[in-house]
Amino acid sequence: MSFEIDQIALAAMEDDDADKLQVPKEFHVGERDRAYNNDWITAFWREYFQNSTDAGAKTISITIGSGVPKGFHNNDPSAKEITRVIFEDDGTGMSMDVVHNVYFSAGASTKRGQDVVGGFGRARILQAFSQVRYSIRTQDLLVEGDGSYYKAYPVEEATRRLALWARNQRIRAADAPTAEEKTFLEAAADARSADAAALAAGPRYVKGCRFEVDLDPLHGDRASRRPTISMLEEKLEEYLAECDLRCRVVVNGVERVRPARKREARRDILATLEPGEIPDAWKDNPRIRLLDRPDGRKDVAFGKILVSEEKGDDLVVRVGGTSMFKRKIYGSPKNLVIELEPAISREVLTSNRDGLKEAYQRAVDHFQKMMSTDARAALEKKEEKQFTVLSGGRGRRVARRAEMDFSGSFQVSASTSALGAEAEASAPKAPAKRDWVSYQRWQFDEFLKDGIGGVPRADFAAFFDALKASASVEATFLGRWRDGTQASNFLTTLQRNGEGAALEIADGAMLAFLCNELRDRRFQADLDESRRHADKLSDLHDVPILKEHLRPDAERLGVEKAKERRTKLLSAIGRADPRNWDPASGKGMKPRKILAMWQVAVDACVELLMETQPRQKPFPYAAGFCFSHASWQYQPHTGEDGWVNALAKYMQPDSADETRYFLLNPLKDEDFSLAFNPSQPNDRAEMISLAMHEVAHVVAPDSHNERFAGALTFMLGKMTPAWMRQVNRSMDAAVSAVDVVFAGARTRIQPLDDEPGPRPGDVLMTCLPRDIEAAATLRGPDGTSELDCGRLDMLESAVVGPEPQIHEAAYAPSPAP
Repeated sequence: MSFEIDQIALAAMEDDDADKLQVPKEFHVGERDRAYNNDWITAFWREYFQNSTDAGAKTISITIGSGVPKGFHNNDPSAKEITRVIFEDDGTGMSMDVVHNVYFSAGASTKRGQDVVGGFGRARILQAFSQVRYSIRTQDLLVEGDGSYYKAYPVEEATRRLALWARNQRIRAADAPTAEEKTFLEAAADARSADAAALAAGPRYVKGCRFEVDLDPLHGDRASRRPTISMLEEKLEEYLAECDLRCRVVVNGVERVRPARKREARRDILATLEPGEIPDAWKDNPRIRLLDRPDGRKDVAFGKILVSEEKGDDLVVRVGGTSMFKRKIYGSPKNLVIELEPAISREVLTSNRDGLKEAYQRAVDHFQKMMSTDARAALEKKEEKQFTVLSGGRGRRVARRAEMDFSGSFQVSASTSALGAEAEASAPKAPAKRDWVSYQRWQFDEFLKDGIGGVPRADFAAFFDALKASASVEATFLGRWRDGTQASNFLTTLQRNGEGAALEIADGAMLAFLCNELRDRRFQADLDESRRHADKLSDLHDVPILKEHLRPDAERLGVEKAKERRTKLLSAIGRADPRNWDPASGKGMKPRKILAMWQVAVDACVELLMETQPRQKPFPYAAGFCFSHASWQYQPHTGEDGWVNALAKYMQPDSADETRYFLLNPLKDEDFSLAFNPSQPNDRAEMISLAMHEVAHVVAPDSHNERFAGALTFMLGKMTPAWMRQVNRSMDAAVSAVDVVFAGARTRIQPLDDEPGPRPGDVLMTCLPRDIEAAATLRGPDGTSELDCGRLDMLESAVVGPEPQIHEAAYAPSPAP
């Protein structure tokens, strides 16, 4: 049996469109109300602004008002009353291909660049599909739609279509059953005719997009969800207050003045991801910052935390200055902003763009928890730090800034110490080698603060200076690099374009070589420095020293005053530095006593911690000093900004090293004089309290959370009067030991401040006869006096003579009768 097929009929069948899934408008309305249950009107504005800023708009014009319902195609208007929003920008606009294959194609997007938030996605539901009617004028096109139904025409064709729709509407108006219906349809036809005339009179091609959207002001279960004119204006004003847009915004013909807000970037916010969760594209993207973790996972810096000058407890999440959503963050003194990195914002935000995906939300939750327990620590700015560990008689390692040898003949010596047998048992170990050190352009600011590959920026700067001063790479260890051409290019780039450009041309292997060499040289320089100071440090434990915030705020203090205070601060730090102590001349005796008392306080508190926390593993530790200038920050106890400085600090700089450091700030903020007097009971009590606070951070390093509070509470419970007496006795013994170290035939008398009038030591000297004072005292050019105590005793004996015997007789017992 055979069939004869009509070729014409077959062609007609092949040309016939396949059936399509029809999505009624009610579905979109329900989806909008469910997905944006909290506030779909704010989300409505967000989607329009985000699309415009992604399109590079410089000006956005918004008109909110009422209007005549127009209907769509051959359909009459579905609403008798509407609120009309016209949202117009001068961005890139949309071509016919984008309209058909992206905007009206579910799941499609043109937003593939690094600096855009996302595709149209759910935005179309808010912008168009769930509304009464919409039209889009873009480039040389006009799009008219109602729900999922739309028509897109070139301008010439659109003009004819609009005129045809108006004519057909007039025909239907003539057949209207009531006068009211007739008037309604005639008004709609007039509106369509006006649109056709305006389109014909206007330019064929326009820049950007002009959305005209009709909304139903009666739809909504409560006032905040009904798109009335007043509600749309109110939500728009609230939304713009959350944004920091770089474009002009005109609302109802009035340009909105951009508020002059000052928001200060404080810190990055990091999310921890498994290696499989990181897209391959991120690894080669210089805008995306990935940090290694000891456990093999990665930290991604997905945004920056900004602090506003405005008081409040709002946390606004933005992309490129455009607000995505807002949350409350309790415990915050001021409104905060998380500015997401645009390159990864699509991966960070949920599909509705009103929340964060799980890994990133965990990071925000952790930050919020820190805000509720320690707002100052959570918002503390990252500053350049200089951390040094001076190796004492029982030293473990050294990490200070001594001059290094950059020559090619340098070799790291064996890990032996000249500080005695006890030191040799815990001699410093040479740093571990690295095979690869990654560096990208965006890391340069971080390099200026912290260096790279475990090498401080100061060491790189010293090496770069030595390299630029040399005639060739062979004069430094760079000449030992396996690729001579690459080494020469590195030197040439450094000399011509600076260190940032030089670091960019070095691959990971070369950077690892540089870091390994610099770390070896730092290790050797520190070891040599400790040996030079062995006589001064032999009776000490390791002395960690932290220096940060050493540049006073010139904006608040003034340039001259800031410079003056910095000079005084550095001088005070020099006097308190153990490397400058000299028992023979008396230099450093008082800071040495403060350090000894601090060591006693820390030892006693560590014992309490181990007693009250039985599961705490043993850990090495050291007590030392921290120096800093007060910074202008939020003060939790007052709720206001003010000058804040740390009284003490807890540190564990290297997570791979169990050593903890407990640091005391020994200087006053006002004049940088010593803040503690070894003989004052109140100062001792304060020192013990600070030690207990910092030691409690062993169980909670990052914040003052419940674990910290529990550890501190248990320790306070053991702080009995008997315990305090024992600690004070230990402090007395430590101070006496310092007196022994600094005791000798000569005593150095020097003023410890610059106040007018004679100092106590000068007053004491005036009690001596002038000839004896002159014979026993040597006055230095710096105003100090060196008193030979032995010679003074001899001279006084010669003048006064032996003690009269009558004194002995006066107190002798009477002879027996």
